[in-house]
Amino acid sequence: MLNSILETRERINGLYQITLQINDDTYFTFHDTLNEVDATELLEKYLIFKADDGRPDKVSIKHNKNEHVVIIKADLKYADNEKTEAIYQ
Repeated sequence: MLNSILETRERINGLYQITLQINDDTYFTFHDTLNEVDATELLEKYLIFKADDGRPDKVSIKHNKNEHVVIIKADLKYADNEKTEAIYQ
């Protein structure tokens, strides 16, 4: 599933925001409901997969039924983080 995620990032006033878009069929294969706990867990796994040192904050999730996509948005914090090692690659 991690390979099928579309990622976009923005830097606004020194703060990074990440948006992940996942096909809803793919998302609901692994999760029964939309909630911030599952969204945060998925985002953390994705960042480890990408060896990204960012730590998610203010995670939100929504389902766009018309476009059949689940959208996860979060701020990423980089200050004072530990180095993340890539796994799954």
